[in-house]
Amino acid sequence: MKLHHLLLILATTGAFAQQKIVPTKDAPNTKDYPGLPRYEGSTIVLQSEQKFGELGLQIGGLSSPVSTDPKEVRKVEGRTHRTTYLYLNLGAGKRSTLEIARNYEIAFKDAGFAEIWSGGDREIRNGPPRAYYGVPELDHQLMTTGLKERRYFCMEKSGLFAAVFIAARSWDHPMLPSSEANPWKQHITIPQDSVVIQVDVVNTRPMEEKMVHLSAAEMRKSISSSGKVAIYGILFDFNKADIKPESAPTLAEMAALLKAEPNLKVLVVGHTDNVGTFEFNEDLSKRRARAVVAELAAKHGIAADRMLPLGASFMAPVTTNSTEEGRALNRRVELVAR
Repeated sequence: MKLHHLLLILATTGAFAQQKIVPTKDAPNTKDYPGLPRYEGSTIVLQSEQKFGELGLQIGGLSSPVSTDPKEVRKVEGRTHRTTYLYLNLGAGKRSTLEIARNYEIAFKDAGFAEIWSGGDREIRNGPPRAYYGVPELDHQLMTTGLKERRYFCMEKSGLFAAVFIAARSWDHPMLPSSEANPWKQHITIPQDSVVIQVDVVNTRPMEEKMVHLSAAEMRKSISSSGKVAIYGILFDFNKADIKPESAPTLAEMAALLKAEPNLKVLVVGHTDNVGTFEFNEDLSKRRARAVVAELAAKHGIAADRMLPLGASFMAPVTTNSTEEGRALNRRVELVAR
């Protein structure tokens, strides 16, 4: 390994000298996730990817005041990308984990992400969910033991979920040459008081892209046979009712159906998954239904009195809400013949 990728630190205790090799450059064959920032001065020490994996997002505080377990965990599945950064935090350049976390939150929001939940030491205690951080690709205990000043947040952008876990080291963490996660394959030290920044990204979009986007003829066939049609091509940001531009082709097909069937009146029903309270999702689903009606009326000339917007919250799932794939299927807009 070339020496410029590593920093040699000599520490003397009595008559003995111990050599610490600390990374100061990105690990070989690693790079940032496309479009996502890193904290200035940090370097990549670990990275892994899975074509299909799972991550538990902490979306609420602890289960009790004395617990170390999150009260609410949302599991997301899809292509996973995991990058661990090291910020040495030396000398005059020292930064608090709070400052680093706030910079990350601002950068992610500037990139179009909406916050799901955030917390510090008091809210996450030994978290976020330890099962996802005590694993070989994180050199086992790097993100679960010997941590202090923890910060965590998770965000979402059109099916792309990100979780950022930031903590300072309470003591040195040695990465052994035998560790399958260690890209240098020599004894590496993550030093005490340095800040470790864990960025996980889960892309659920491939699942969503496999959903059927219906034509006007297919919508008419479904309504004729069952009195309703489930539509998945109308997209919204997390917890918002603004229709995304990529929904335009589906809206055009809905308008074509209503123009071809001038006597057809419909209920436009918004459906959500079960993340959050029933009342919140009831309001959200109705606002989304209203947005669809407004779009069809304003941009496609469909008479508003032919469409009645309603919000069903999560009272009528088509499948389980226990997986991300199931929740994606439950998030939909239905046209129901009146």
